[in-house]
Amino acid sequence: MIARRFSGVIAAFAVTAALLAGCSSASSTPAVCTDVANLKTSVTGLKDINVKEQGVSAVTDELNKIKGQLATLKNDAKGQYSTQIDDMSTAIDGLSASLTAAKASTNAATLGAVATAAHGVVTAGNNLVTAVSHTC
Repeated sequence: MIARRFSGVIAAFAVTAALLAGCSSASSTPAVCTDVANLKTSVTGLKDINVKEQGVSAVTDELNKIKGQLATLKNDAKGQYSTQIDDMSTAIDGLSASLTAAKASTNAATLGAVATAAHGVVTAGNNLVTAVSHTC
């Protein structure tokens, strides 16, 4: 009788272990890892834009991607990395303002401001990627 109970307990542990193994393989990568990989690609794309040759529309297009990816990351992070996310949001706001000024009056000064603000987004993005990479 004890042997039957013991074998039943062993079978229950085996089933539980199999179920847990299935769960862990289904969720092996946190969503923030995918989010930050996408963000890193777009930040690199922003860094590679030559504002004088490609114009402010290329920067605007890349910035719009970055905004969407940051929103997704912020949602999936659920409060983690808030300092880095806030820094990134502030840098994005600065670049948006510079783009608005450059669209209103495109000249060397406004294009220079776009380039400087874009550098700020790249720096903030790299800081965020570094912070999240410790999770991935």
